[in-house]
Amino acid sequence: MTTDEKDYSDYIEHMSGLNGVISVFAGFIFTSLTLLITLLPDLTSTMSQFTLFFLAALYDLTTFLVGWNSVNVVYFCRNVPPRTKQLSAFNWLLMLSFDLSGLAILLIFLLSGLIYLALASSVVWVLFIVAIFFFTWKPLTEYRKTRARMLRRVEKKEKYLD
Repeated sequence: MTTDEKDYSDYIEHMSGLNGVISVFAGFIFTSLTLLITLLPDLTSTMSQFTLFFLAALYDLTTFLVGWNSVNVVYFCRNVPPRTKQLSAFNWLLMLSFDLSGLAILLIFLLSGLIYLALASSVVWVLFIVAIFFFTWKPLTEYRKTRARMLRRVEKKEKYLD
């Protein structure tokens, strides 16, 4: 570890545990939503649709937080592997899975005949996709490009100080 870098392993461990909790919470929300769709007697009532919309928006928020937290932890890692085609493909597919997980809820709404609820939820879903791009994907790709240059500067500085 260089003299300029600090040990954030405790923080990384804490955030990884928090990510697991948020992931379980997202799964619970998705399960609750699907159960409500099958068990509610009247899906067309205002209260039913408001509840389903709230759960869909909450699911989008939790999956956004999982993705954002997963990327933020990378910034505190000392040894990040070089950017390769395989890692780039993995990162792209990972972000795509976060983005497309909200589509499942929209399709469930459409299959249940809740067209307006699906439209309203799709607006929220698209907003979270835009947020994922600006808060996770764009900064991550920029960081991965500049990480190697930053490490070289630190190594040169350490050689100069020795």
